[in-house]
Amino acid sequence: MIERARGWLDTGGRAVLRGSKKHSRSRRHLHSAFWSHGAGNIDLPSWWMLSLQHSSSTQESFGNKKHGTATAALSSGLQEIFLDFLYSVQTLALIRPLKRSTNAQHQAAQSIKHCSRSYTSIAADFINGSKAFGTATRRRDQDASTRSSSETPQPGDAIRRRINEMLGSKDHTWIYDELWQSYQALREMSQPLLPQELIKMLRCLGTSQRTVDVERAVALFDSIPVQQRRAIHYSYAVSAALSLRDLDTAVDIHREALTRTGGSIGTAAVLTYTVQHEKWQLAIDTWHPYWVGGLHYYTRPDIWTGVNSLSLPDLMQKAISAADFAISTADFAISTAESSQQENAVAARDFALELIRQTLCIQNTDFNIHNHWRLIQRARNLDASDMMTQTMALRQLLSVNSRGHGHRALYLYRTLRKDSTFLPSPDLLSLVTGKLVAEKSSLGMFMMIEDWRTYHQKVPPGIAINVAKVFAQLGQLEPLQNLFRDFCSLYGTPTKLAWYHILLFVHNRRADPEGIVHAFNDLQKTFHFKPTLQAWNYVIGTFSRIGDIDGALSWFNKLLETELRPDSRTYFLLMSSYAKRGDMETVHDLYQQSKMDGIKTTMLMIDSIVLATIKDERLADAEQLVKEALQMDLEGSRTFMWTILLNAYALRKELEKVSDLHKQMQESGVASNGMTYAALMTSLAIAKMPEAAYKILDKVMPRAQIKRTSLHYAIVMGGYLATRSYGKIFRVYKDMLSRNLGPTMSTQNVLLRAAASVDKANQDSDKDPEIQTELVRAQQTFEQTISNLDPMELAASEPRKFVGPNPLNEAFFSTYYEYLIFLYAKDAAFSKVTELYERYISTSARFSNREVEASPPIGILSALMVAHLRAGDHEEVERCWYLALDKSEKLACRARAVTSEPGWVLHSRRLIMNVPLHHYILSLGGRSRIDDLISTIKQLHSSGFALTSLNWNLYIQHLAQSSEARHQLLAFELCERELIPNWPGWDTLGDPKYATKKLKAVTDSGSRVLAGKAGNSSYPATELDWGSAKDGGRAQ
Repeated sequence: MIERARGWLDTGGRAVLRGSKKHSRSRRHLHSAFWSHGAGNIDLPSWWMLSLQHSSSTQESFGNKKHGTATAALSSGLQEIFLDFLYSVQTLALIRPLKRSTNAQHQAAQSIKHCSRSYTSIAADFINGSKAFGTATRRRDQDASTRSSSETPQPGDAIRRRINEMLGSKDHTWIYDELWQSYQALREMSQPLLPQELIKMLRCLGTSQRTVDVERAVALFDSIPVQQRRAIHYSYAVSAALSLRDLDTAVDIHREALTRTGGSIGTAAVLTYTVQHEKWQLAIDTWHPYWVGGLHYYTRPDIWTGVNSLSLPDLMQKAISAADFAISTADFAISTAESSQQENAVAARDFALELIRQTLCIQNTDFNIHNHWRLIQRARNLDASDMMTQTMALRQLLSVNSRGHGHRALYLYRTLRKDSTFLPSPDLLSLVTGKLVAEKSSLGMFMMIEDWRTYHQKVPPGIAINVAKVFAQLGQLEPLQNLFRDFCSLYGTPTKLAWYHILLFVHNRRADPEGIVHAFNDLQKTFHFKPTLQAWNYVIGTFSRIGDIDGALSWFNKLLETELRPDSRTYFLLMSSYAKRGDMETVHDLYQQSKMDGIKTTMLMIDSIVLATIKDERLADAEQLVKEALQMDLEGSRTFMWTILLNAYALRKELEKVSDLHKQMQESGVASNGMTYAALMTSLAIAKMPEAAYKILDKVMPRAQIKRTSLHYAIVMGGYLATRSYGKIFRVYKDMLSRNLGPTMSTQNVLLRAAASVDKANQDSDKDPEIQTELVRAQQTFEQTISNLDPMELAASEPRKFVGPNPLNEAFFSTYYEYLIFLYAKDAAFSKVTELYERYISTSARFSNREVEASPPIGILSALMVAHLRAGDHEEVERCWYLALDKSEKLACRARAVTSEPGWVLHSRRLIMNVPLHHYILSLGGRSRIDDLISTIKQLHSSGFALTSLNWNLYIQHLAQSSEARHQLLAFELCERELIPNWPGWDTLGDPKYATKKLKAVTDSGSRVLAGKAGNSSYPATELDWGSAKDGGRAQ
């Protein structure tokens, strides 16, 4: 390095050892580790600085004394450091303030101490722009202009004009050296710059990116006599010193400005620098006079402007550091017990709190929740009673649109409301209410109603309507009615339609057709309104949700009798009703009718067509349609149609197809939502890969920021049920509850089956059947579920397992009874079956006024048939069979079809009679009523019903075991046609007596033809009620 330095001296000595004339110079810094100590720890005499200045420069400085103090200060401030390229940046920063301490500055500093000031005169002039100074400046400019036009031109006029031209230029990147040389030439002519020229030059040099120009700006400031320095001079000088990282010089200039002006000149810049570099004691010293003097009440701009411009995450870290410094300062003051230290500790605490408040003032900017919570804790440590800071923290959390920030905000609010000194303003309560409305939290709504009444006596009308909408969407009927009564008592009967629609919508979400019809008729008397189209759609949509086609069509016809006309929403609701049944023909008819009526096609209509196509088991057509929908010029998301297509392939265990479709979905730009992930998890659960499904739930969804619901947990639990991992089912269920997700129809059905399986595994086969079949754990799960039944569960917009073709408002409680009755019936626990059926009747009466016994669900009838079959009561079996047939006519009949004619059954509903048929075959076969059995099967087949392989096997067994040859031959015929359609024929086996031998073998009492195990009914359903989810998710 020494040789390198000597080379520099040999080749560039003239450029380095230069005078004050025009010169070219080359600057270069060595690595900062060259002298890591920075020369700061060497004890040298004060004259050592002279060795760093060139002799010619020193002589020049002495020669300049004739120009007075200002000139000497300028010359001293501009001396270049000898061999400056050998010094690190830190060393140069140490040298600069030492260079600046000339005799001229020392004398000026001494004179400042004796300056007297009046804040109302001098300081106001400097802070606010000094009208007197501005007037004097303008007069001097006018006088100079007059002299320039009337007097003889001076030698420096050309230079001055050039300086003004350069200062007026927008591009300063090329003029700095020429500008400085021109200024030096003017100074040598003893012609000072005018005040405005001086200000412009300070601004120009101080904003340069070159270090030498900024140094010149500081030197130029030093050349101004102290008494002539104005606020703007101090402001530019402080900024220039800080850009040089010369904090000591900046602080000196700032203190001088504070002493002379009493204002906040340069305070913002110094404070920003000290905060950014965590120079906390200097930051406190800078802020404290400003704060104690009360300048923050009437000075602008605020000194925190620069600090607030820092990035919020970085500023939070700084505020935490400042709070830690204040805490450590307080601890030190306590240990020393010195008054000065205690005063400093108080100042440090006040500064840290103010910095925290300034940080919390920044809103609508993302930040780390953990650091924010640390900041709140520090604020509490500094001042536990400071409720204002806590409230500011709450507002900052509420300003960020994020679930994580929202949850932390609500947690903080619940903490604050426990404090008796907490008094939230209406504005703050509105913000918290808005966040809870977005979260759709029923408990949050109750809390906010209570707080509005506690702190402000009543709930404002707008807030009440927003809360009411949440209650309606959550199916909270009673709280909504209470809120409405309170609203009417305070503000009178509403005159707007909002309440009218809300009070209808709550019944729609609860899937309560009787309730919404009553409300529809009754509310017209209350509000004196004619029903709107939206009100009609709510009624039609309610019948559509539960799958009551007759009810939906009846109300649609009533709508047509009014002056109102159906809109796209109306047609969508009808199309959705038929789509859930798989009535493809009717869906297309309704779609064509909507176009004839001039209704604009919506994406919801296309969704219904896709759903109907899938239900009709035409997956290739559905896949083609969803791809075509990508090119349709329609508003709305395509996510639903892709999701139900994924789920359809998932139910068929086509994992590769599901994966391929999901990739196409992503490549097409269709966003995935929670239901998309549910379809992916379903494909894994059905393939008996529950661990992979749980990984999506536990890892993938949180990373994708997808909200987990009870349905996702139910899918994983169902996967573990299929693999008989019962212990994992209960663990997943507990995990769901720990995340504040409530039990649903889907989770409770899986839980009931898991509990029953555990009970069965622990049974003692030697006990009496009535005792043996006591399913303790299953019964406990059942009782807990039934006691918590509430139709508001149906308000959730997610699809549901175990619904099947049954009406939603019926299936949400009947599925528990049918499974438990089935279990007890298999074990011949007849008293339990009777008890449960009677309880089912009473439970049904809680939610509906219809006659349940006249038309029970097919699942209940099937379970009862098992019990009657075990008891040998075939008459009851037959009665249940015909009730099931009546029920099937409502569930499976095509639109406009007549049940007395062949082919009235929908293709998608052709299998709904197989469970009761299985038991009916056993009943007829057990009584050797083979002809009646044949007639029953023919009737079902003619109507359009289809048999599963299990029922074909059972049916063929009874035919083969018949003593009549025609029955036996029919058994062979059906076996060849239905079970082995590609069978080449008996004569191709090469043994002409094979058919005879086979017939004899079949007729043996113990034989089975492709035997299936009788009575093996599988009740757990895997298909989701997507149609209901579709209506629920987009009902409003």
